[in-house]
Amino acid sequence: MRQEIETYFRENMGIYILITALFAAGVFAGALTLRGLGAEQLGQLNLFFDLFVDGFREIPAEQGTLFRQALGLNFRYLFLTWFLGLFLYGFPLIAGLVGLRGFSLGFTVGFLVRRHALRGALFASGAILPHNLLMIPTLIIGGMTAFSFSWLRLRSSLEQQPCSLREYIGSYSLMFLFVAMLMGAAVFVEAYISPVFVKLLISTIR
Repeated sequence: MRQEIETYFRENMGIYILITALFAAGVFAGALTLRGLGAEQLGQLNLFFDLFVDGFREIPAEQGTLFRQALGLNFRYLFLTWFLGLFLYGFPLIAGLVGLRGFSLGFTVGFLVRRHALRGALFASGAILPHNLLMIPTLIIGGMTAFSFSWLRLRSSLEQQPCSLREYIGSYSLMFLFVAMLMGAAVFVEAYISPVFVKLLISTIR
């Protein structure tokens, strides 16, 4: 199994680099987008964030609820990625999904840093970094797997050597099962560990 995984990543290194670059570009774009927001939009973001912080302080988050919500949201994203990978022309949409997740992360971190400078960076390191240490590699691996499978099917079709979906869907889905396990671990950290850091660091921004 280990040798097969190593071979898989070695053969798809170009796609891995592409997906990583797309995610990084999304992060960068998300951070830059804040510069284009007007005063009214920034005011609404600040109000929303203040309400979130005050609500978090007054009403402790129910970790089981957080876990179920995060699990549902992320697994829907994972299923969509898996589903798009089944199609010949699914790879551009997969690339867009990866970039969108990067954009969301970049926008969130950029907002915290813009509003609170070093204190915002410190808060982001506790509230966002722990689960994203697992989530980011998971998103990249999932995106790469779906992208490469979709691209393989398209290339085989253009070469008039159709890639049988029935023949490869088992190994493709098995790889996504591994990705799902990683995502489950990331969601667990997000629901049960990240909130602990939020509680510890919330005083730095209020």
